[in-house]
Amino acid sequence: MTYPVLRVQLLGDFKLVYDDRPITGVNSARLQSLLAYLMLHADTPQLRQHLAFLLWPDTTEAQARNNLRQFFYQLRHTLPHSDRFLMADAGTICWKTDENQVVDIHRFKRALSEATAAEQRGEVEVARQSLAEALAVYQGDLLPGCYDDWLTPERERLQQQCQTACYKLVDILETQRNYPAALPIARRLLQLDPSDEGAYVTLMRLHSLNDDYAGVRRVYQTAVETLRRELDVEPGEALRAAYKRLQPRPRAISSFSDEAATSAFKLVGRQAEWRQVQAVWQRAAGGEAHLLLITGEAGIGKSRLAEELFYWAARQGLTTARTRSYGAEGRLTLAPITEWLRSSALRPHLASLDPLWLTEIARLLPELLSDYPALARPEPISEYGRRQRFFEALARGILAGPRPLLLWIDDLQWSDPETLEWLHFLLRFEPDTALLILGTARSEESPPDHPLSTTIRQLRTENRISIIELAPFDVAETAKLASQVQGRALDDRASIRLYHETEGNPLFVVEAVRAGMAHTDTGGTAAVTATILPEAHLLPPRVQAIIAGRLAQLSPIARKVAEVGAAIGRAFALDLLLLAGYDDEETVIRALDELWQRRIVREQSANVFDFTHDKLREVTYAETSLPQRRLLHRRIAQALETVNPEERDPVSSQLAAHYEQAGLFEQAIPYYQQAGAVAAGVYANEEAINLYSRGLELLERLPVTVKRDAQELNIQLALATLYRISKGWTSPEEERVMNRAMVLSDKVGTVEQRIHTLFGIQTLYVVQARYEQVEWAYAQAEKLFVQTQMTPPPFTEIYLTGVKLLRGQMVEARELFEKIVAVRNDKHIQDLQESQGLNYLVHGLAWNAHGLWCLGYPQLALDRAQAAIGLAREFVQPFNQALAVTYLAMLQAWRADRETFLAHAHQAYSLTVEYKAPYYQAWAGILYHFALAEQEPDAEKLAQLRQAVDVFIETGARIRLPLYFSLLAQVCLKSGRWQEGLEALAEALAESLQNNEHWWDAEIHRLRGELLWAQGADLHDVEAAFQRALEIARTQQAKSLELRAATSLARLWQVASRSAEAKQLLASVYAWFSEGFDTPDLQTAQALIARL
Repeated sequence: MTYPVLRVQLLGDFKLVYDDRPITGVNSARLQSLLAYLMLHADTPQLRQHLAFLLWPDTTEAQARNNLRQFFYQLRHTLPHSDRFLMADAGTICWKTDENQVVDIHRFKRALSEATAAEQRGEVEVARQSLAEALAVYQGDLLPGCYDDWLTPERERLQQQCQTACYKLVDILETQRNYPAALPIARRLLQLDPSDEGAYVTLMRLHSLNDDYAGVRRVYQTAVETLRRELDVEPGEALRAAYKRLQPRPRAISSFSDEAATSAFKLVGRQAEWRQVQAVWQRAAGGEAHLLLITGEAGIGKSRLAEELFYWAARQGLTTARTRSYGAEGRLTLAPITEWLRSSALRPHLASLDPLWLTEIARLLPELLSDYPALARPEPISEYGRRQRFFEALARGILAGPRPLLLWIDDLQWSDPETLEWLHFLLRFEPDTALLILGTARSEESPPDHPLSTTIRQLRTENRISIIELAPFDVAETAKLASQVQGRALDDRASIRLYHETEGNPLFVVEAVRAGMAHTDTGGTAAVTATILPEAHLLPPRVQAIIAGRLAQLSPIARKVAEVGAAIGRAFALDLLLLAGYDDEETVIRALDELWQRRIVREQSANVFDFTHDKLREVTYAETSLPQRRLLHRRIAQALETVNPEERDPVSSQLAAHYEQAGLFEQAIPYYQQAGAVAAGVYANEEAINLYSRGLELLERLPVTVKRDAQELNIQLALATLYRISKGWTSPEEERVMNRAMVLSDKVGTVEQRIHTLFGIQTLYVVQARYEQVEWAYAQAEKLFVQTQMTPPPFTEIYLTGVKLLRGQMVEARELFEKIVAVRNDKHIQDLQESQGLNYLVHGLAWNAHGLWCLGYPQLALDRAQAAIGLAREFVQPFNQALAVTYLAMLQAWRADRETFLAHAHQAYSLTVEYKAPYYQAWAGILYHFALAEQEPDAEKLAQLRQAVDVFIETGARIRLPLYFSLLAQVCLKSGRWQEGLEALAEALAESLQNNEHWWDAEIHRLRGELLWAQGADLHDVEAAFQRALEIARTQQAKSLELRAATSLARLWQVASRSAEAKQLLASVYAWFSEGFDTPDLQTAQALIARL
């Protein structure tokens, strides 16, 4: 009999899979420990007594054996076909192996044995393959989540075997001159033991053989820093000798002397803060996603404390990733998240995600499209709901790796708003996960209205943030740090003087001591002079002078490289330095070596450098002359274009900023457009608006030409879509850009742009109730279609059709709506969604539903409205879903009972808030407050309804105001505020007359009659109002409104002893209907007919 395959992973994360299905029952550390021990001693019976003592050494023998029985029972019942694997009798337990078991630790041992045998036979290639298989199987320590004593020696033995295998495989690959393949194996040696100097020597040698001398230097720098941080020792003679020997030629890179090497100073002071950090970590690691924010002034030691926690976690093998934000212009939206996702700790785990999420992540990591050719390309994000899915994908990508997870982001005060919003989203996405986001921020650069401050306030209300504010050092701590920097203790007098000069700021202490070490005048800083420009505005003048003095000691080429790096404004790559500085690689590397030795820069990753502190960058840039800066920015921009010849989206904002600062506005503007499109593509609308607006500001500095106006038109049209979605259909910003786009499209626009503009401005006009302008805009577009012999798509008539409905031309409007929604063209839907933020089919169905109800088809109207919602969901368009549910809610106000209407109104309001649809939120707010006021018509609810109408008007919208004022009147009627109701109807009629919006006139006159009647007015006036309502409804063929008017008039005639006339009137109207008999209006009419 052939059994399914059992797969077991004990090395790294524990996994148990049977017949390709995970087995989740083995979920306790002790049960996993028992299983591992049996597998390590497979096919050898183990005494129960021995196992009980091994696993429960601190309990009585009887209790231990009882525990073993229970755990063995659980194991047998968890494993399918357990008798196949487990053999037991009264005294022993044994794990049986067979050919359908794949256990990683067995594979690891077998591969090592095969490699040894192959070596003895002289079969090098077989040995190489076996060693590679062994290393592929070894995914981590044996059961890292288990802490039984017996595991410790087993872990150490297996790790040593893995190290030996790495060395053997490196030797084989090096002999075969396959240096690129040997490099990752040598790096793995350092992952296994970061203090192994032999591994550093091996890795440096491989880089040298691979002609990567920058790699040699990088490995040595890492060795120096790691040995000092981990062991508090200097590199050994063998390592230093190897580094010196492996230089390409004498003085190509200066050797790093003990005195000049970068040091990671021991953490000074901060004992109380460290205890806080540890407490927060324990909270997060226990399953409470949290943000730990370390704040304080520049140079106070925020990053140093964060670094201490980061490496503390990394030393324990926890999943860690780090990134930072930069204050320079040209930042890329969500750049810190991108860097996290690309980190070695998280990137490999993306492969476990569903393609749906990988497609979304590819917006930030486009290389995924190459890695996974079958992956669908991401569509532009044109609405808030899709952005939420994108955010979820990023969260899933970050959380795909092992946990606990520590994510460090430096300088949060410079993060873009989208990054901050996503961090908040991440903390809420899986609030019970073991996640700590570690952030640092300058308190002086985070005022109350700063996006970071807003995020902090939100997280505080959710108890998801802990803040540690760092204070300056005292005299003793200042002296201790200074002693570390210069390698000898300071006397009391020098300590006090240093403290007063630096005010206990750690960065200033370090810079002052380093400057003192470089000068023969150690009595103070008076000998150091410099010109400090305004850009370095946050440093005390004395410290500015200290830093400037240190920069003055650099060689000319090192100073030049530093200036280029400062102008780049962020971490800078070696290839970018070479292209921007026009110097050969050997010279630049020598300059970088000098900057590294003087602690001006550090290497951030392979061939990527950064200043050791932003203040060094600021002073370096401030000391660069303005003409030189412009030259550098131009060269940097050109270098970025060279480095990114095809795909410039990721660097478009940098290119725009550099060309602007170079004074080359014509080159900057297209890149601002490109950067705006990139930001809009991930729904970073505010950032996109800022980028497009910056492009407009630069355009204003250029002379007026056809090309310039064409560029402006493109930007204005892009802004129109962004404002429509984020600010609302009638926002002042939307009106401004659309009016300007109209002017420009007439001057320089293509036919397509003119049609696009005319269609877009109709959305503005219709919501403003400027219906004549809608007709004018449609007529202009129609002329263009005729002139160009183009066939207009059906959706071009949607706003004109809506206007016809609003004017009371209901039959004609229905015919046109039916024509529009009869043809489904997915390409048109997608194109219009991207350009206008609108799904015309959803809008057409929803709007038509209102007209159908008016015409007397309550059920057909409901079917159309629900179809609109289904379509919005089908296209995954939550913004249009918000539109559809709002239309449905208003329909239910007319055709449903009060409870059903309230439920729909609440849903509409909630969705419009969630999806950030300002116009529909204001509309749904009116409906929701009307529903509440209908149920409880008191003064408070009426005031809230009135306020909701005022909020709607404040958005600039005036469409359907006659209806909204009538809702106020309806609540006034119910609450006995008859005069107030009549005043609201007067406003409704004024709006109807002013805007020629008559579709609701019949209901306004009917409600006026009801209010007059309730107020005790002359019954002739009441009847006149009802008759006027009936006349209007009949003229418009609005059967539902005619039924309401007839019902009111029949009630009046009943009171006036005219029941026969009343019955005849109402029965004839009621008889027309063929559907909707379960709706309140028809049920009320039927009941009244029965009484007459």
